[in-house]
Amino acid sequence: MRSSHSELNQGDYPTDYFSLEERRQGFVVFHMFGMLYMFISLAIVCDEFFVPALTVITEKLAISDDVAGATFMAAGGSAPELFTSVIGVFVSHSNVGIGTIVGSAVFNILFVIGMCALFSKEVLHLTWWPLFRDVSFYIVGLLMLIYFFLDNQITLGESIALLMCYVTYVTFMKFNSNVEQLIKGSFTNNQVDQLDSAPKANGEDENKLMAKPRLQREGSCASLHNSLMRNSIFQLMIHTLDPLSGEGRFKEKASILHKMAKKKCKEDTANGVAGRRIPNSTNVAVEVTPPMNGSIGGNEGSEEDEDEDQPLSLAWPDTTRKQLTYLFILPIVLPLWLTIPDVRRESSTRFFPITFLGSICWIAFFSYLMVWWAHQVGETFWITEEIMGLTILAAGTSIPDLITSVIVARKGLGDMAVSSSVGSNIFDITVGLPFPWLIFNILNDFQAVKVSSNGLFCAIVLLFLMLLFVIISIAMCKWKMSKFLGLLMFLLYFVFLIVSVMLEDKVIICPVSI
Repeated sequence: MRSSHSELNQGDYPTDYFSLEERRQGFVVFHMFGMLYMFISLAIVCDEFFVPALTVITEKLAISDDVAGATFMAAGGSAPELFTSVIGVFVSHSNVGIGTIVGSAVFNILFVIGMCALFSKEVLHLTWWPLFRDVSFYIVGLLMLIYFFLDNQITLGESIALLMCYVTYVTFMKFNSNVEQLIKGSFTNNQVDQLDSAPKANGEDENKLMAKPRLQREGSCASLHNSLMRNSIFQLMIHTLDPLSGEGRFKEKASILHKMAKKKCKEDTANGVAGRRIPNSTNVAVEVTPPMNGSIGGNEGSEEDEDEDQPLSLAWPDTTRKQLTYLFILPIVLPLWLTIPDVRRESSTRFFPITFLGSICWIAFFSYLMVWWAHQVGETFWITEEIMGLTILAAGTSIPDLITSVIVARKGLGDMAVSSSVGSNIFDITVGLPFPWLIFNILNDFQAVKVSSNGLFCAIVLLFLMLLFVIISIAMCKWKMSKFLGLLMFLLYFVFLIVSVMLEDKVIICPVSI
């Protein structure tokens, strides 16, 4: 393997303080720590500043929940992948962005869904419409990407075509509820209604159970997962919460999120209101509060509503463990707190353009450091950037979504867990990849972008096959996600990683490679 990676792409990175030999003597541990630290940094800046700024923008522009969830909220969740793709095109001159997005997509589809199935308290009962809708658009995007990769270059027209695919998806989401009702109306017994007979979790009252099917079949409510269910890494670390435990504050936070989503869906169903502010969950209260009447983010308010919009607090924790964690992430949080207005403060809401642009600058900076240090780690161990993107970077940028998807699944909201895993990938494939390609096309006299790689084409084909397998498996299991299916998805994920690495190293020859 050493000979096959002896000439790694150096890219336009600054000179490293440590030489290659020094890194191989052990100093690479600093780069590894820095890379992992950037994973945390990206999650914090996205959840604490970028997503709240996008929330204000959706309110100012009076954008409906469906379109906001498919555009601004998706951008908030996929910002690290997008900027990794930009860095791959303009800085590293490699396919690290493609590898990260493809690897992240497989991670979301197989590993995240597998974790949801394995750690859910009950068998997850799924409905067909959200999965059918998102997978249909995702398949179209993947087929376009596979076709465009055949000549190992991306032209201006191909970049625009992928972006137009996303525009079509957003337009469809605008009319999602109407289309859903039209299609389901043609069936005498649709599978959504079968949820009413699904096994009930202990401790859930009748009202919550009645709200769960409504939550899963309302198009506007399904789009809330990007904003409702993104728990801040800052909160996770400060409160040292365990997402898999049956006790503690994480369970309480997830309960509050479920109540918020339930009330939001009831409000939309009863009033048909569009364009309300999408709540942000990064600072939802960690203490259980009884559900109260009133709209989310409205003037009537409740303790939940007040707590959910609380700005970032740098208050000193009360226990030694939390204090150590606080000090560990303070170098990330303090510069952000000093340089970016927190739009969740009433006095700072009007500065949302500064928060939006400032967050983008910080995300770009953290992404640059992440990719640079990943390159140094890979060079130390004779690993290409494509493989680093498919494996380490893909998993690192997807960890926040993994945690929140498991929380949602443990609350019995299987559709949200699965739909978010597939839906977030649509943005990556149809915006995260073609957007930097389009910029490159324009800045270089409409010259095509070279995307030749030993195994990335076949990796994309593998991603497509894995997606089909997930669909077939869920259908064969009668729309139930069992523990066995979860373990099978874990196995498939590791098979994908092994095959992708072997393709990139030319152990297995991809028949379409140049």
